[in-house]
Amino acid sequence: NMLQYAAHKQLPQGYEKETLEALSHFPELKDITIKFRVKKSFATLKTRPTFLSMFMPKGHRSYIITISNKTTAKLVPLMFANLSEEARVGVIGHELSHVVDFSKINDWQCLKMAIGHLSPYYLDHFEYNTDMICIQHGLGKDLETWSSYIRKTMHTVFWRGADYVYKGDDKYERYMNPSTIEKNIPAKETPSLQFIPGK
Repeated sequence: NMLQYAAHKQLPQGYEKETLEALSHFPELKDITIKFRVKKSFATLKTRPTFLSMFMPKGHRSYIITISNKTTAKLVPLMFANLSEEARVGVIGHELSHVVDFSKINDWQCLKMAIGHLSPYYLDHFEYNTDMICIQHGLGKDLETWSSYIRKTMHTVFWRGADYVYKGDDKYERYMNPSTIEKNIPAKETPSLQFIPGK
């Protein structure tokens, strides 16, 4: 029963199915309070602890995941409403992977993380690692769908996020490229793939 994953969650209206599908891959978040909200936001999706819970011990924090319904023109194709169901599951999986990461660290580590966000190179590692968490939770194929859609839609090989959308092509793999995701997906998640010599 997928509704078991709705405990302590405020689901986004109209996107309950995809959200519950993603949540089902994160049983460790079952007792964590997460509010999904749909509102205007430059970033198409973003995750953060609630302000007061930032000062609470790990395991007692609550989180807000914002899904944008209005953004800058260039990012409109990447809005949640314009994605396939599989891509939606993948990108929510990425955001839930942030919650997994946040929920494991103490107050001091939270502060270090906040300071680290001032560095583009810290963020490259941070988001890359978040994609790895998502893959490890069995959502590699969904994440790959999202990753491929971004690159095709934005006509770029690499994707470094919304903040770089008006800065042209980038050469840093902040978010995993589809080929990188493919390499890291466990064999059991892709039973139809066959090894081809020389590939």
